[in-house]
Amino acid sequence: MSRSNEAFWWSLFAAGGVLGALFIPVLVLLTGFWLPTADPVEAAEHYTHLVELLGRWPVKILLIAVIGLSCFMCAHRIRHTLMDLGLRGHARAISLACYGAAILGALASVLLVARI
Repeated sequence: MSRSNEAFWWSLFAAGGVLGALFIPVLVLLTGFWLPTADPVEAAEHYTHLVELLGRWPVKILLIAVIGLSCFMCAHRIRHTLMDLGLRGHARAISLACYGAAILGALASVLLVARI
């Protein structure tokens, strides 16, 4: 039986799905409903609280994990969708493109979140 690294990619896919399901709805509620308001003073106050919250390291680590693992979840879904569409002959190139993009997305999330 040949060795495969498929279990590693499935574990990143599962972790991205779980973290995404737990935390993305909260992030949407915070940034989509709680932060916007008609009162400019209240909006500035909410923005100040959000920036203060995002400045804490546990929150930064959580954001990096959610964004980075979501990138791997998307890459795994795209890879398997392309395989199901009949592109199995290009499996290596598809894997490199998908997972390479996921690695770049995860690194970009580290750089962006670290700047907050």
